[in-house]
Amino acid sequence: MVVPFLPLYVHQFGVSEFGAGLLFSVHAATRILILPFIGHLSERWERKAFLLFGIFCYVLASLAYLPAGSLIAFILVMLVHGTATAVVHPIAMAYVGDIAPKGQEGTYSGYINTALLGGIGGGPLLGGLFKDLFSMQVNFLTMGGLSFFALLLIAFRLPSVQSNKKVNRTATVSMWTLLRCPPIAGVAGFRLGYALTNALTWVFLPLLATHLLPLSTTQVGLLISVNVIVSTLLQAPCGRLADRMNKAHLIGIGGLASALALLGFPWASGFWQLLALNLLVGAMYGVAFPAHVALAMEHARGVGMGTVMSLLMLAHGTGMMIGPILFGAIARHWSLGSTFWSGGLINIFIIVLCYPLTRMAVFQPQTASVGGREPAVGD
Repeated sequence: MVVPFLPLYVHQFGVSEFGAGLLFSVHAATRILILPFIGHLSERWERKAFLLFGIFCYVLASLAYLPAGSLIAFILVMLVHGTATAVVHPIAMAYVGDIAPKGQEGTYSGYINTALLGGIGGGPLLGGLFKDLFSMQVNFLTMGGLSFFALLLIAFRLPSVQSNKKVNRTATVSMWTLLRCPPIAGVAGFRLGYALTNALTWVFLPLLATHLLPLSTTQVGLLISVNVIVSTLLQAPCGRLADRMNKAHLIGIGGLASALALLGFPWASGFWQLLALNLLVGAMYGVAFPAHVALAMEHARGVGMGTVMSLLMLAHGTGMMIGPILFGAIARHWSLGSTFWSGGLINIFIIVLCYPLTRMAVFQPQTASVGGREPAVGD
């Protein structure tokens, strides 16, 4: 509701384009600095407390935007906002991983992914409507009100994990040690490629559509939103599918097909071709995304669900941070179409590298066995 319109809002306070970009860098850097620690800490203390703290930071950030009127003030608010994101997202995923019955990780990841992607897709639509009808201040107040409502729900309705299911959180390993586990390294690599694709489609697809094709703003907005919408709708059914099929196959098929679709973007000659290609990208990630989360949950049992989910978020944040810089440099030295060719080829390389990893047997660290189980046939 807030982030997509923040550059326009801060500009009226004299913040330059560079300053607006700096705000997003601060948000990303805050997450990257916190994520290596937050998941490991949540293994030792109750996850509900972390969720309460993170949502409270969202409430605080929402209200703090209102009096902010300088670049320094906005940077301080973004520090709080970035902290909230770094805490809430991986801990919420870890909580779901804790309560997911064995063999139903895909189904449960489909539920939480639907909420996540639904917010990403619906937030800008709701925020844009409120901004046009009322003001940006109403967006801040609405985000704060929704966050406060979530805070109350968590405080009074969310059970402690230990009361529902006994989870061993003492046998945990570090985030970097977890990368020795081939399936976890594979899903982290997939998440990096997913984030690079997001950076490519969110930042450079509008440029491709407006600079090379005479598309309207409405058409550009539809191009961006259709990707998220179709992926959101597929999360629940594809999550159930992941419980019945080899998850590595779903990750490989979805990741490879979306990468091949990216290669076709520069050849599109109109709106409908771009729409079909971006629809294919969203659909294929809709197939692969719940499978990669479910595989991570499956192998995280006994070694740190919060740490594994933080690792996925760290991979995602890294991709979103380096993606715009990398593809921007490619566009500057070659062409705008080259960004999509390079993005497709990079993702093909990532999938070729990560697919075998997701099928390999897990390692056995000294502290615990990753996943808390013997490798199943087809792992």
